[in-house]
Amino acid sequence: MHIDFKTLAGSQCCRRYQKDYIARTSTRSESATLECIKFYLDGRIRFEQHCYGEAAGCVFAVWAKGMDSDGTLHWDLPSKGYYDSAVLPSALTFIDENGWLYFDQDRFPWKLSAELASDPSAGYSKWKLWCLRLRHH
Repeated sequence: MHIDFKTLAGSQCCRRYQKDYIARTSTRSESATLECIKFYLDGRIRFEQHCYGEAAGCVFAVWAKGMDSDGTLHWDLPSKGYYDSAVLPSALTFIDENGWLYFDQDRFPWKLSAELASDPSAGYSKWKLWCLRLRHH
């Protein structure tokens, strides 16, 4: 499968795709997370896991070094800090007719949730994006 990165990233700052799931374990009553992956205009990729509830917020975020033309992701895992490598997708395996992404042969899609004009929390200010658009057009 050939991946068109410009389609994944969109024409603004980035596109955010997300997958919701609720994990139930015997030790916890309920844990709910939101996982999202962002494809940026300059080719960078960021995975974020957020939690819901009283302690809502970002659990961790990891940048990818890149993605091969076959969809294999190369995560730049930090040497310090918390991250859960078990939830990181390893390869984009399918894009359906709706534009939904499927990672690791999973049957649950990652749906486009937003096309962002900027993403200051990840270092993409409106000024930086203006410069990127000039370079990519």
